[in-house]
Amino acid sequence: MAVYDGIADWFDRTRTRELIEKPYLDLLVQMLKRGASVLDVGCGTGEPILRFLVERQFRVTGVDASAAMISIAAGRFPEARLMVGDMRELALDETYDAAILWHSLFHLQHEDQRAMFAALARLLNPGGVLMFTSGSEYGETWSDNGGAMLYHAALDLREYRSLLEANRFEVVKLAVDDAACGGATVWIARRQ
Repeated sequence: MAVYDGIADWFDRTRTRELIEKPYLDLLVQMLKRGASVLDVGCGTGEPILRFLVERQFRVTGVDASAAMISIAAGRFPEARLMVGDMRELALDETYDAAILWHSLFHLQHEDQRAMFAALARLLNPGGVLMFTSGSEYGETWSDNGGAMLYHAALDLREYRSLLEANRFEVVKLAVDDAACGGATVWIARRQ
Protein backbone atom coordinates (compact mmCIF):
# COMPACT_ATOMS: atom_id res chain seq x y z
CA MET A 1 0.00 0.00 0.00
CA ALA A 2 1.53 3.24 -1.16
CA VAL A 3 -0.12 5.05 1.76
CA TYR A 4 2.62 3.52 3.91
CA ASP A 5 5.19 5.56 1.95
CA GLY A 6 3.93 8.65 3.75
CA ILE A 7 4.05 7.08 7.21
CA ALA A 8 7.10 4.81 6.90
CA ASP A 9 9.22 6.77 9.38
CA TRP A 10 6.34 7.02 11.86
CA PHE A 11 5.64 3.30 11.50
CA ASP A 12 9.30 2.44 12.01
CA ARG A 13 9.49 4.56 15.17
CA THR A 14 6.26 3.26 16.69
CA ARG A 15 6.22 -0.42 15.64
CA THR A 16 7.16 -2.40 18.72
CA ARG A 17 10.43 -4.32 18.47
CA GLU A 18 9.22 -6.68 21.19
CA LEU A 19 8.49 -10.07 19.71
CA ILE A 20 4.92 -10.50 20.86
CA GLU A 21 4.73 -12.86 17.84
CA LYS A 22 7.51 -15.09 19.24
CA PRO A 23 5.39 -18.11 20.30
CA TYR A 24 4.11 -18.37 16.73
CA LEU A 25 7.50 -17.73 15.16
CA ASP A 26 9.02 -20.39 17.43
CA LEU A 27 6.43 -22.89 16.19
CA LEU A 28 7.23 -21.90 12.62
CA VAL A 29 10.95 -22.48 13.24
CA GLN A 30 10.19 -25.94 14.65
CA MET A 31 8.29 -26.78 11.46
CA LEU A 32 11.11 -25.74 9.10
CA LYS A 33 14.53 -27.10 8.26
CA ARG A 34 17.61 -25.01 8.88
CA GLY A 35 18.20 -22.63 5.98
CA ALA A 36 14.62 -22.90 4.70
CA SER A 37 13.27 -20.26 2.32
CA VAL A 38 10.71 -17.88 3.82
CA LEU A 39 8.54 -15.32 2.04
CA ASP A 40 7.56 -12.37 4.27
CA VAL A 41 4.64 -10.64 2.55
CA GLY A 42 4.06 -7.17 3.93
CA CYS A 43 7.47 -7.18 5.58
CA GLY A 44 7.44 -3.42 6.22
CA THR A 45 10.71 -2.13 7.63
CA GLY A 46 11.76 -5.62 8.69
CA GLU A 47 11.35 -5.08 12.41
CA PRO A 48 10.93 -7.37 14.23
CA ILE A 49 9.80 -10.40 12.16
CA LEU A 50 12.22 -10.23 9.23
CA ARG A 51 15.06 -9.66 11.70
CA PHE A 52 13.99 -12.77 13.64
CA LEU A 53 14.07 -14.85 10.43
CA VAL A 54 17.41 -13.49 9.20
CA GLU A 55 19.04 -14.05 12.59
CA ARG A 56 17.99 -17.70 12.40
CA GLN A 57 19.68 -17.97 9.00
CA PHE A 58 16.60 -18.55 6.90
CA ARG A 59 16.75 -17.43 3.27
CA VAL A 60 14.30 -14.55 3.42
CA THR A 61 12.46 -12.77 0.63
CA GLY A 62 10.56 -9.72 1.82
CA VAL A 63 7.86 -8.03 -0.23
CA ASP A 64 6.02 -4.83 0.62
CA ALA A 65 3.89 -2.44 -1.44
CA SER A 66 5.68 0.54 0.11
CA ALA A 67 8.98 1.55 -1.48
CA ALA A 68 9.80 3.67 1.59
CA MET A 69 9.36 0.68 3.91
CA ILE A 70 11.51 -1.54 1.68
CA SER A 71 14.20 1.16 1.57
CA ILE A 72 14.42 1.14 5.38
CA ALA A 73 14.49 -2.68 5.48
CA ALA A 74 17.19 -2.86 2.77
CA GLY A 75 19.47 -0.66 4.84
CA ARG A 76 19.17 -3.08 7.76
CA PHE A 77 19.09 -6.45 6.04
CA PRO A 78 21.39 -6.57 3.01
CA GLU A 79 21.38 -10.37 3.21
CA ALA A 80 17.64 -10.55 2.51
CA ARG A 81 16.08 -10.35 -0.93
CA LEU A 82 13.71 -7.38 -0.73
CA MET A 83 11.30 -6.05 -3.31
CA VAL A 84 8.46 -3.62 -3.77
CA GLY A 85 5.31 -5.31 -4.95
CA ASP A 86 1.58 -5.77 -4.53
CA MET A 87 0.84 -9.12 -2.87
CA ARG A 88 -2.07 -9.65 -5.27
CA GLU A 89 0.36 -9.65 -8.19
CA LEU A 90 3.28 -11.67 -6.85
CA ALA A 91 5.25 -13.06 -9.79
CA LEU A 92 8.23 -14.65 -8.09
CA ASP A 93 10.73 -16.96 -9.69
CA GLU A 94 10.81 -19.53 -6.88
CA THR A 95 8.66 -21.35 -4.36
CA TYR A 96 9.11 -21.21 -0.61
CA ASP A 97 9.13 -23.41 2.47
CA ALA A 98 7.06 -20.85 4.39
CA ALA A 99 5.09 -17.67 3.84
CA ILE A 100 4.21 -15.12 6.51
CA LEU A 101 1.53 -12.47 6.13
CA TRP A 102 1.62 -10.76 9.51
CA HIS A 103 -0.83 -7.85 9.69
CA SER A 104 -0.84 -7.51 5.91
CA LEU A 105 -3.58 -9.73 4.43
CA PHE A 106 -6.21 -7.69 6.25
CA HIS A 107 -5.43 -4.64 4.12
CA LEU A 108 -7.07 -6.40 1.16
CA GLN A 109 -10.77 -6.30 0.36
CA HIS A 110 -12.71 -9.51 0.93
CA GLU A 111 -12.57 -10.77 -2.65
CA ASP A 112 -8.83 -10.13 -2.90
CA GLN A 113 -8.25 -12.00 0.36
CA ARG A 114 -10.16 -14.98 -0.99
CA ALA A 115 -8.00 -15.04 -4.14
CA MET A 116 -4.76 -14.91 -2.13
CA PHE A 117 -5.10 -18.46 -0.80
CA ALA A 118 -4.73 -20.05 -4.25
CA ALA A 119 -1.79 -17.74 -4.99
CA LEU A 120 -0.11 -18.67 -1.71
CA ALA A 121 -0.64 -22.37 -2.37
CA ARG A 122 1.22 -21.94 -5.68
CA LEU A 123 4.09 -20.10 -3.94
CA LEU A 124 4.63 -22.76 -1.28
CA ASN A 125 6.45 -26.04 -1.65
CA PRO A 126 4.57 -29.21 -0.64
CA GLY A 127 4.67 -29.30 3.15
CA GLY A 128 5.20 -25.52 3.21
CA VAL A 129 3.93 -23.52 6.14
CA LEU A 130 1.59 -20.54 5.92
CA MET A 131 1.32 -18.15 8.86
CA PHE A 132 -1.05 -15.18 8.71
CA THR A 133 -3.14 -12.93 10.89
CA SER A 134 -6.76 -12.05 10.34
CA GLY A 135 -9.72 -10.55 12.06
CA SER A 136 -12.07 -12.96 13.80
CA GLU A 137 -15.38 -11.61 12.47
CA TYR A 138 -16.57 -10.64 9.00
CA GLY A 139 -16.38 -6.90 8.45
CA GLU A 140 -14.51 -3.80 7.30
CA THR A 141 -13.07 -0.83 9.16
CA TRP A 142 -10.65 2.06 8.84
CA SER A 143 -8.04 3.10 11.38
CA ASP A 144 -5.81 6.12 11.84
CA ASN A 145 -2.13 5.22 11.64
CA GLY A 146 0.24 8.14 11.95
CA GLY A 147 -2.32 10.43 10.35
CA ALA A 148 -3.13 8.09 7.46
CA MET A 149 -6.38 6.18 7.27
CA LEU A 150 -5.79 2.48 6.58
CA TYR A 151 -8.39 -0.02 5.40
CA HIS A 152 -8.82 -3.36 7.20
CA ALA A 153 -11.14 -6.23 6.36
CA ALA A 154 -11.80 -9.71 7.67
CA LEU A 155 -13.70 -12.76 6.59
CA ASP A 156 -15.21 -14.93 9.29
CA LEU A 157 -13.27 -17.83 10.80
CA ARG A 158 -15.32 -20.49 9.01
CA GLU A 159 -14.57 -18.93 5.63
CA TYR A 160 -10.83 -18.67 6.32
CA ARG A 161 -10.80 -22.35 7.30
CA SER A 162 -12.81 -23.27 4.20
CA LEU A 163 -10.42 -21.35 1.93
CA LEU A 164 -7.42 -23.04 3.53
CA GLU A 165 -8.94 -26.49 3.11
CA ALA A 166 -10.02 -25.78 -0.49
CA ASN A 167 -6.39 -24.91 -1.28
CA ARG A 168 -5.02 -28.04 0.42
CA PHE A 169 -3.85 -26.47 3.67
CA GLU A 170 -4.25 -28.24 6.99
CA VAL A 171 -4.71 -25.91 9.98
CA VAL A 172 -2.01 -26.64 12.56
CA LYS A 173 -2.81 -23.83 14.98
CA LEU A 174 -5.48 -21.19 15.34
CA ALA A 175 -5.41 -18.61 18.12
CA VAL A 176 -8.42 -16.29 18.13
CA ASP A 177 -8.02 -12.72 19.40
CA ASP A 178 -4.80 -13.55 21.30
CA ALA A 179 -4.55 -10.83 23.96
CA ALA A 180 -0.84 -11.58 24.50
CA CYS A 181 -0.27 -10.86 20.82
CA GLY A 182 -2.07 -7.55 20.51
CA GLY A 183 -5.46 -9.19 19.94
CA ALA A 184 -4.34 -10.85 16.71
CA THR A 185 -6.05 -13.92 15.32
CA VAL A 186 -3.17 -16.11 14.18
CA TRP A 187 -3.34 -19.02 11.72
CA ILE A 188 -0.60 -21.54 11.03
CA ALA A 189 -1.32 -24.09 8.31
CA ARG A 190 0.71 -26.62 6.33
CA ARG A 191 0.30 -27.19 2.61
CA GLN A 192 -0.48 -30.82 1.88
